[in-house]
Amino acid sequence: ALAALAATLVFQTSITQADDKGQRDEHGQQAKVTFTKCVTFPPDMLGEVGGDVGDGIFTGKILGINVMDPETGVTKIEALYHFEVSKHVFTALVHVEQIGSGLGRKAVIIGVVTDGWLKGHTVEGEYTATDPVLRCYEGTLAIARDSRDSIDN
Repeated sequence: ALAALAATLVFQTSITQADDKGQRDEHGQQAKVTFTKCVTFPPDMLGEVGGDVGDGIFTGKILGINVMDPETGVTKIEALYHFEVSKHVFTALVHVEQIGSGLGRKAVIIGVVTDGWLKGHTVEGEYTATDPVLRCYEGTLAIARDSRDSIDN
């Protein structure tokens, strides 16, 4: 799965570079997604979605976890994120690098939409732990779009 994700990211042709403000140039833009998620019963996740794509439900499945360095708390996670929202439905295969432990633990997310709206487009984002005991997080995800894509299709 990781090799497929890497190949897709390398050969993705519809991506445009973000400027310093995180906005896309005149040839493209980003769809912003906000989410909350809790690990309900490993490997399953459940939560809510909002942002540009509308309100809806987040579900996910952890595919693999690799604790890289127990001293620094860096953990690598592969997961499927599924967004079922009022405007769009899509699934993304994501690679997450989670850093630290406890409240405020942060993670960086990169991946690709594998099914549904904007299939083949890259995603990037982050999340922060809001409740380490319940394993809950709040995050954002930006989906790269080009000038041919609209929020409504």
